Amino acid sequence: MAQTELIDERVSVNQCKLAVDALYAHETQKGKELEETELLPRKEPNIWLNVTVKKIPSGLKFKPIKIPIVHPLIDPRTTSICLITKDPQREYKDLLETHNIKFISRVVGIEKLKGKFKPYEARRALLKENGLFLADERIVPLLPKLLGVKWFEAKKQPIPVCLKRKDLKGELERAVSSTYMNQNRGTCTSVKIATLSQTPKQILENLKVVLPAITKHVVNGWDNVQALHIKTNSSVSLPIWSCTLDEAEGGRWSTTEEEWTGFGTEAGQGNSDTPSELETDDISAAKSEPKVRGKGKKRAQEEEQSETPKKKVKGVKGQPTTEPQTFSTTAAGNIGQKNGKPAGKVPAVSVTKEELKQKRSGTPGEKKKSKISAVGVKSSKDRILGKKVAQ
Repeated sequence: MAQTELIDERVSVNQCKLAVDALYAHETQKGKELEETELLPRKEPNIWLNVTVKKIPSGLKFKPIKIPIVHPLIDPRTTSICLITKDPQREYKDLLETHNIKFISRVVGIEKLKGKFKPYEARRALLKENGLFLADERIVPLLPKLLGVKWFEAKKQPIPVCLKRKDLKGELERAVSSTYMNQNRGTCTSVKIATLSQTPKQILENLKVVLPAITKHVVNGWDNVQALHIKTNSSVSLPIWSCTLDEAEGGRWSTTEEEWTGFGTEAGQGNSDTPSELETDDISAAKSEPKVRGKGKKRAQEEEQSETPKKKVKGVKGQPTTEPQTFSTTAAGNIGQKNGKPAGKVPAVSVTKEELKQKRSGTPGEKKKSKISAVGVKSSKDRILGKKVAQ
């Protein structure tokens, strides 16, 4: 095999062969070691192709993309295939018999999914019994709610097929003999390309067919692909191709800002660095305008106090009176000024030690009454207590 042979004029076939051989040898040796220590046989590992893109795709698509391969991943003779159809399911069972389709092992209708397979245990058993699920494309939007999350976690989401085609057998065979790419919300997407039961030659042939088909479904094609790796379920990723890490054409940083953000480069569009004529006029006008000096905190508070409305004073019915009330704290002895007149000082009261002891030893009710009689009545409760004290 010549070293210059390329897949889609970019990926070296020799590099792919080295990666496949190394991965196959590592997993085979690991499987032999596990057989000596474990009683139950391990699950057959799959070989995945990891596609890393530069830009995250804008929209999320739930429908998987069909990728044709040379050697199918599923053998209907050893793996059961389930077909999910509309009601009544007997009609579609008869349809499969008329087209002589024998590789479909089970047919399940929507009514059965809602009834017999409604319990979690029944749905889990159905998931384990079948290796591949096909579904009528007309009922695919209903399936996520009926099947549950486990189907998507196990990467066994139903593959949509058209059951109205004349060549129904060919439609189902193409669905079984293909692999599928499920778009996710990140920059890395994994596609199943082979199993460990296949030979390295078969794995390489599948890889040659899969690579061009995958890049056709990537936005902007090869310009948006950053790196390609192959791996198994539990192994490290082995690189088979990577773009250059420079600003050259096709490199990692070759994409311009307008392409990433979606802004145009025409006049009057986008975020160009050179300002237009209107912008320069606005800038010059803004520079020529004198700056207004900001107000200080004290000045702003004085203006707010002058703008506040005058407080209403209760008067006779029908004759509301408004009088300005000003309060200002003066010396420590003064209570304040009301209506511009000083309220005076609080008279000092001389109390002997014996009177102070009597006040302290008195009951709480008597203390409150003495306070009310000294200070004056304020609230309605205090008025009642004040009347009792006066009596």
